[in-house]
Amino acid sequence: MSIALKNAVKIVTDAIAVINGRFPIKWEDITNKPSIPDIDISDYYTEQEVDALFKIRHQLTAPDGSIWEPSIDNDGKITWEKVNDSGTR
Repeated sequence: MSIALKNAVKIVTDAIAVINGRFPIKWEDITNKPSIPDIDISDYYTEQEVDALFKIRHQLTAPDGSIWEPSIDNDGKITWEKVNDSGTR
């Protein structure tokens, strides 16, 4: 970030801090504020379900039943490696 941009950001940040100090606004004091809706999470996946989906989606199963998972090297090339029975590559 350039020095001029850093100075501009500092000026704006300082100005907001001064305004907030003189005219503090609290959420509780605001009238006509929108209500925060309740979210029904019963239709969302659990963490375990997401992990299972990722595991299934990021692997291939060969006709012989062996499982292959992708890996990406530092050059961005994707290679598929066979997963052993112990779950390692």
